[in-house]
Amino acid sequence: MWQSYSRDADTTILSNDYALILGSITPVTNKMISSHSIQTNPVNQERTHWKQVLVQILVVTAFLSLGFLLDGNMGGGNEVNILPFARQYADPTWIPGDWYLNQPPGYRIPFLALFGSMAAAWGFLATSLIGRLLCYTLMASGLVFLGRKLGLSLPLLLLAVGLFLYVDDHQGIVAREWLVGGVEPKAVAYGLLLFVIGLMLTGHYRLMALLLGLATFFHIFVGGWASLVIGGWLLLRRHHHFRSIRYLGSIVGIYLIASALSIYTVVEHLLTPSPTGAVEPSYVYVFIRTPHHLNPLYWSQQWWIKLAVYLLVLALSVGVLRRKQQSSENAVRMGLAEFTLLTLIPFGLGLAIAPFDDQGKFLQYYPFRLGDVMLPLNTCLLFACALEQSFTGKARRILLFLCIVLLSGACSIQAVQFHQALVALSEFPSEQQGIDSEGKALCNWIRTNTPDDAVIVTPPAELTPFTWLAQRPTVAKFKFIPPTKVGVLDWYERLSDLSGTFNPWPQPGERVTFSKMKQALITGYNSLTTDQAQGVMSKYGADYLVTSSTQPLDLAIAYRNSRYILYAKSSDGE
Repeated sequence: MWQSYSRDADTTILSNDYALILGSITPVTNKMISSHSIQTNPVNQERTHWKQVLVQILVVTAFLSLGFLLDGNMGGGNEVNILPFARQYADPTWIPGDWYLNQPPGYRIPFLALFGSMAAAWGFLATSLIGRLLCYTLMASGLVFLGRKLGLSLPLLLLAVGLFLYVDDHQGIVAREWLVGGVEPKAVAYGLLLFVIGLMLTGHYRLMALLLGLATFFHIFVGGWASLVIGGWLLLRRHHHFRSIRYLGSIVGIYLIASALSIYTVVEHLLTPSPTGAVEPSYVYVFIRTPHHLNPLYWSQQWWIKLAVYLLVLALSVGVLRRKQQSSENAVRMGLAEFTLLTLIPFGLGLAIAPFDDQGKFLQYYPFRLGDVMLPLNTCLLFACALEQSFTGKARRILLFLCIVLLSGACSIQAVQFHQALVALSEFPSEQQGIDSEGKALCNWIRTNTPDDAVIVTPPAELTPFTWLAQRPTVAKFKFIPPTKVGVLDWYERLSDLSGTFNPWPQPGERVTFSKMKQALITGYNSLTTDQAQGVMSKYGADYLVTSSTQPLDLAIAYRNSRYILYAKSSDGE
């Protein structure tokens, strides 16, 4: 089963593998350096290659930044909950009384430590901008590394990335997964995964194992599912790729050491019994909070059309690429196609189990995540490879010219939107962050005129940025769900209390969109009577309660504007 190789090959050190990212990033198709310079000026050749690589990374980073750097910073994405969580982890004295911000960090410790320190030192907007630039640079480096292994020129690589990012509103097929967006742990994990794929396809497994372990370290589901798929990919090639059992053991050992914290978190989660109650934590997480990611019954009935289109384009691209004479470059392309299909196995498994998993026991582990984003991305890359291969000579120059024209048009559109977003930053935070001028005024008043430890009851589906703007604890937000089983049930109970006697939760099997869920929570909160509001304040030790100006309660008013009223627990009014 195992094939033996020479002892010298088997004892290749990890630093030699690491040098592959630095030294072999140039594709074999690069002909910009003459054979004479290769023979006589290896130092100049290496410098030229480095310059080309750095230029490509800068160009791809700029391309990503133009479309996403100023897109809703601290707004509707996960930055609004993960960056305050990170700051609280780095500085526990910031809002020590907030229930959500003081949840266990889980496997996210490296991310929280890095970006939490940035948020504490520079604020959330600067952390969002700098963090995105760091993530986009990592992502761009991975795309350039993988693109050069595939033999893609820069215009065709940008075309592939543009098709992936801008042709559709969502980067994934249907499960709302994304590769490029805000600052959060999976952005780092996906950046590392791009390097992992390139190393896997070229047979450098020790460094692959290290980076894959780090990807798992940053995000358990991205790295975990990728590990299983890559393990299957390698198993299919065990007779050709593994030097010995000892070599395989070193690969596994490197991965386990690099991902130790995440593995510990998974084991701890699996061994922790679910709290007894009226509802399972997995049911709450899958069918109430994240059905757009995890519940196929939530998806539109036509979602499979997009899947079929990508599979068709992938098949046609592979068919074109197979016509080329066998080469190491083409072997990389075929390997990427096989890896892409393997990522759909967890996706298909999730579809098969979903009708029977009425409590979300399996679906809670995000089986759709990897395939949802890898199929579109890799299909676009292989489609670009097929174009690159099919056009030669004058036709190739025409192809490159058309690519540049299309990319110029896309960049022009993005530049206009970038300028508009840049102007909007002067009002930060604003409607992009889910808050209006009245909400900002409310938060400013609370931050200035209430004690630091004052707990404020706020609408669960509105004023999402309240915690970091007012810098005061609140009871619960629909957006902010804890990562633990106990925390999920506590979240469910808190939102139920904030809805009074109104039941905001969907019935089993009911397809409920986020807008309907939000409206149900708003309806429940706005139906609170004075006695119910006092009961919520008493249960959670709150000193104030925020409602809309159209919801009068028989409580003392501490502050009001045209949209919001802040009631005080004490009997002192305005």
